[in-house]
Amino acid sequence: MASFISQLKQVFRRLGRAPLFAIVILITVAIGVGANTVIFSVVEGVLLKPLPYKDADRLIGVWYTAPAINIPKINMAEYLYFIDREQSKTLEDIGVYDFLSFHITGGAQPEQVQGLQVTDGTLPILGVRPNIGRLFTQRDDSPNMPQTVILTYGFWQRHFGGDASVVGRPLKLDGAMHEIIGVLPANFEFMDRSDVDVVVPAQIDRSKTVLAGFRFNGLARL
Repeated sequence: MASFISQLKQVFRRLGRAPLFAIVILITVAIGVGANTVIFSVVEGVLLKPLPYKDADRLIGVWYTAPAINIPKINMAEYLYFIDREQSKTLEDIGVYDFLSFHITGGAQPEQVQGLQVTDGTLPILGVRPNIGRLFTQRDDSPNMPQTVILTYGFWQRHFGGDASVVGRPLKLDGAMHEIIGVLPANFEFMDRSDVDVVVPAQIDRSKTVLAGFRFNGLARL
């Protein structure tokens, strides 16, 4: 989120110097960038490749660039995610993700935990398989569907003692009940983050997407 805000401030500082062209430039960035200048980069084998994922050489980071206003890198917007997933002929699949925190209540003491928000294809793109239970489906990731959550192995051990019957139980995150549907393997690590406790589906409402909101990180498999 901090990255997006920083990018947005840069955009408005530059557009403020030429207000008469601001609307035209924003529309060009919103539409033209999505259509023509998506950047697929492995960065000399450094980005993603060293990570312990299946066929890591086929994994790529996805972002956009707005050269007209001198911004070399912009995160994924929700509407661009849908366009790329449905229309790309070079990608096996694309997913987006964001990090956030939750407050868990309902236990002896409230607790803040680290969360990961993903679209339904994100974990499969990395070749992740659950230790128990299942991963997210398109239904889980659809807006207005019952909320679900996947636990990381460490969180499962700390809070549930490794009890396999945890699948199907409720977990209250930020006051909302989520059904536990699975547990990730012990060696799971998302990018360079080893502190993730829970994973939730993004449930992006396509009908409410706008030509803005570049808050997600993107990844894909070729």
